[in-house]
Amino acid sequence: MPEIRLSETRDLFSRELTFPVTCEEVIEDCGDVRLQGPGGVDDTIADVFDRCESTEFDSTDELVDTLMMYVSEDYVGRIGYDDRGDNPGYDDEVSL
Repeated sequence: MPEIRLSETRDLFSRELTFPVTCEEVIEDCGDVRLQGPGGVDDTIADVFDRCESTEFDSTDELVDTLMMYVSEDYVGRIGYDDRGDNPGYDDEVSL
């Protein structure tokens, strides 16, 4: 089973699919590809699109954006992390 990084999905979709494309076609043509996840978490493209509510995609951009919305939190990194420095008042806003 092929394995790629999440950042490589745009190239895969552009190469393998003709748009517009249905969710079923994405799963059929690319579903067995494994997405390398941090910490050893690997989902297939089919795993991700099984959670998706969309039925058709008009472009590679739309497909990649949808994929990014439905990957698990394991692919996102630290939740709430901000490398821009202190967030004064952030804790007060969150607790409201």
